[in-house]
Amino acid sequence: MNLFTFRLAKLEKCLMKNLKDTKIAFPIETQLIESGLALMWNLNHVTQEAIKDFGIKPNLYTNTNLFGRNRHLLLNGYFSMLCANYGTHFVISRTVLENNNLMRLFNKNPQLVFRWLPKRQSKKFPSEIREKYNEYYKSKRTTKSKDEFSPSWVIKNVFSTIDKKDVKKQLSRIYGQLCNYTHPNFLGWQELMGMQGKTEILLDLPTLVGANADEAIRMTLYLTQLSLKTFVETFRDYLNKHLFETFELNEWQENCMKIMVKYVV
Repeated sequence: MNLFTFRLAKLEKCLMKNLKDTKIAFPIETQLIESGLALMWNLNHVTQEAIKDFGIKPNLYTNTNLFGRNRHLLLNGYFSMLCANYGTHFVISRTVLENNNLMRLFNKNPQLVFRWLPKRQSKKFPSEIREKYNEYYKSKRTTKSKDEFSPSWVIKNVFSTIDKKDVKKQLSRIYGQLCNYTHPNFLGWQELMGMQGKTEILLDLPTLVGANADEAIRMTLYLTQLSLKTFVETFRDYLNKHLFETFELNEWQENCMKIMVKYVV
């Protein structure tokens, strides 16, 4: 079975070659990424365990949703990376980072869940929980401020303490880099440019470039690691009941740290 119809056969052949060559060039990294993605699916057992407490812990509800999104986004980003579609990979990566920061925000300030969720979703929670967490449509603040839940606002509120200053600076820098690929910024399109003699041209087909692949792998490992750390932060009480998943997670994080030594974020 082919990916595309015969009209896109040339493109498909190029993508499959890039995929094969990337795995050959980065065998350890790609295996680690794939085991991390598989682990994210296995952790579904833990979120199922937490469902019974969604009604009293609103951050469990939102973070199950956000973690599930990241699981799919990272998979699609990984496929884009393998096919040398690096720009698409980095666009996806930005959303993964935004979701992860939101998860950390809701762990820190569960009351903000009800200002982020649509009203119809908020009504699913018991009235006493809505009152406890100051449900937005029953509080004095009936409208959100202009920048509320923007990526910069979330980072600022999650990492507001002095000891988190360096983390906030690092995440803001990484986020700014990823924005180059989402906004119409030429920095995000340089990888698509090639040379024909002395003339700069837009490449017809995606091309495996070691430096770009290296950067994409670094970002994928970093965001997978970050997503798993936030998962543990959210579901620690439920994860303790699943020894096999806990062992897998710890082993993966150890292996990731060994690899990440050469990928400075």
